[in-house]
Amino acid sequence: MAKLKKYRIHKAICDVCNGNGYVKVVHVDEKDHIHQCWECDSEGEFYIYEDDANHGTRNTYNFLH
Repeated sequence: MAKLKKYRIHKAICDVCNGNGYVKVVHVDEKDHIHQCWECDSEGEFYIYEDDANHGTRNTYNFLH
């Protein structure tokens, strides 16, 4: 039977907002302004799609070390 899933989906925490969804920006007037994160669209995480072709053969050497 053939595999139905072509991609593996992983969640990763956003590096810009550290999973918060908001970023504190200091402007020239030295006041803190809070903005929505532009990298993850204020979700705090984003999805990584990996091709399933690389995971078909497992290398046991990586699991031993």
